[in-house]
Amino acid sequence: MFRQLTPPAAAPRRGALSADLARMYGSFLQGEQTSLSKKIAFLLTNSEFHCVACYRFGRFANRVKRRSVVSGLLFLAIHRIWNRWVTHIHHCEISPRAQIAPGFLLMHRTGVIIGAAKIGRNAVIHQNVTIGQRVSGGDHGLPTIGDNVWVGPGAIITGAIVIGGDATISAGTVLSRDVPAHSLVAGVPGRVVTQNYDNREMLGHVVA
Repeated sequence: MFRQLTPPAAAPRRGALSADLARMYGSFLQGEQTSLSKKIAFLLTNSEFHCVACYRFGRFANRVKRRSVVSGLLFLAIHRIWNRWVTHIHHCEISPRAQIAPGFLLMHRTGVIIGAAKIGRNAVIHQNVTIGQRVSGGDHGLPTIGDNVWVGPGAIITGAIVIGGDATISAGTVLSRDVPAHSLVAGVPGRVVTQNYDNREMLGHVVA
């Protein structure tokens, strides 16, 4: 289990990628006390960070395109090439149409597929997780996931459902229904097994 570090109450809001990095440093290294050499090594070698950075770059490229078509197309081409590498080498695909708030922590990259869902701050996603459309029954909606949600390995979350903040989705859960905040969900199909579940230790270091 990684260490729990609490950010200062008055800490200013960071940019999305900066907040993602701060969370990774706090979870896996020594937070703000991490040496520059360790930070550089992390940036160069951590595949989970590379996947998150590629997603953030895709969001940036789309913003550039709205301001300048020519510049935007250049950045989108770079993202397309980078994303193809991430998809084939790391087996992780995060749509740039997904709206993922700062503090995104990808614990294990392999098999992660995230469509154009909305995901709140300080999300934790493990390996082999799928978040996207349900498709069956004509449901092309996408999930909306609150802040501080932990999603375990092998979970599948589909459809136009709402998952409340501080919820915990257990490994192997197949979820296609709304989940109230602070719930522990498990099973196939997923159902609430515990209410008022405290997932703070599982989340590890969080950012404001």
